[in-house]
Amino acid sequence: MNEIKFKAFLESDINESTGKDKLTSDGINSRISKGKKAEDILGMDLDEIVSSDTEMRKALEKLQEHENPSHNQMQNAVRKYYKFRNNKECPRKKDL
Repeated sequence: MNEIKFKAFLESDINESTGKDKLTSDGINSRISKGKKAEDILGMDLDEIVSSDTEMRKALEKLQEHENPSHNQMQNAVRKYYKFRNNKECPRKKDL
């Protein structure tokens, strides 16, 4: 994971309707921390994962086993990293 550029991406993510940052500094640090934890669980760098829709699907499925279904924080961090690297939202799992 490219932490420096990902952090800059998260810092520049603005809510278009309010013109304010979408995430607080705690939210940004949490996304980065959850991304690192996901890398540890998956045994792969997030850059490798988000470069392939097949790897994304596998990663999201595996992370689901490690998370509370109501708080998918690692999956959310990986999806945000996908948006950062691919300049588009991550497709739904069923569309991957």
